[in-house]
Amino acid sequence: MNIFRLKNAVMNNEWGCEKSMTDLFGYANPDNKPMAELWMGAHPKASSMLITEEGVISLEQYIANNPEIVLGKSSAKRFRNRLPFLFKVLSAKSPLSIQSHPNKKQAEEGWKKECCLEIPLDAAHRNYKDDNHKPELLYAITPFEALNGFREFKNVISLFEKIVGDVSRPLLLAFKQKTNSDGLKKFYHQILTHEKKVEFIAEVLEGSKKQLVDERLLDHERQAYALLVSLNECYPNDIGIVSALILNYVLLRPGEAMFLRAGTPHAYLKGTALELMANSDNVLRGGLTPKHVDIPELLSTTVFEESPSGLLKILPEKSASDTEVIYKTPVDDFQFSILILENNQIERDVDFAEILFVVSGEVTVIELRQPLTEKRLETGGSCFISAACTTYIVKGNGKVARAITPIK
Repeated sequence: MNIFRLKNAVMNNEWGCEKSMTDLFGYANPDNKPMAELWMGAHPKASSMLITEEGVISLEQYIANNPEIVLGKSSAKRFRNRLPFLFKVLSAKSPLSIQSHPNKKQAEEGWKKECCLEIPLDAAHRNYKDDNHKPELLYAITPFEALNGFREFKNVISLFEKIVGDVSRPLLLAFKQKTNSDGLKKFYHQILTHEKKVEFIAEVLEGSKKQLVDERLLDHERQAYALLVSLNECYPNDIGIVSALILNYVLLRPGEAMFLRAGTPHAYLKGTALELMANSDNVLRGGLTPKHVDIPELLSTTVFEESPSGLLKILPEKSASDTEVIYKTPVDDFQFSILILENNQIERDVDFAEILFVVSGEVTVIELRQPLTEKRLETGGSCFISAACTTYIVKGNGKVARAITPIK
């Protein structure tokens, strides 16, 4: 047997929604706790469990027992015998922290440094929980609001010019004199470390409120100022609220997706989505959180480049048969797609390990080798497919999210 139902861990972070995963996927929540994330994968922090004929075993252990067979030989070699991706359901009722993730080299160096310093893995001030990078793809299930990447420099300047006061004016003037990546880095650094942080926040907050009564405001300006005010209601006097004027606001409609490169500052604001990333839990925070914020480490790993808002969403590609919609990314850790089933069946060859998640409907996953293995999955159900499966069929009616490793 090479196809297994998954039992997945739910993270009850305070920003999570109590109802969304229950309403969308039928997950029980008798204690009415915030259900922020459901993890599907083999990360040591919360590995999925495989339901086998012999009992339950963690996916992490199952892979470790025979990585070349389970992951595929080349994938096992390329990713050091680890499942290269982590797949999540994410449901945000309130904004997550402003954060960024390191690239591979930075993660390896940060992990090594903190291990040498003997900082416990569960220490609140530890930055690196593993040695991996964390590029991410986000696919919206419901309308999903987020911040992603730096606005174009001219737009940052324009937004601040309308609310500038005595405290923020020197920083803005310096940025206008050096409107490039170095200038943005200095501008961002000076905001995060401002010696008059309370006064700075009060100034931009009051300026934003005044702008919101101006009927001449453009839509993107009104949205930015309104978001800053809203963020302050969730995180009073947190310098992270200023990110509303510095980072791109993105609204993903259901079925839309975006990609987040390593070193890209971002924040998820509200909504339910599927998140697919490299197998990592490394997070460097920059505000909107009571958790540890390491500004020097954040700045050293952030890429200070403009990210034109029109280029943030991924343009999906349909398969020749129109039964699979593929969202390609520039990394080889993962690839995301949606299988579309309308009382039909889809056959797929297996090169490396996969995880399937039923977004909606009811399907049956069948391994096409003797003895035949069938797994019936309803909305919210998931399964792991070992590379040893070779070929499988999905049949039924619904939408199935597919996480794979695209290397050849």
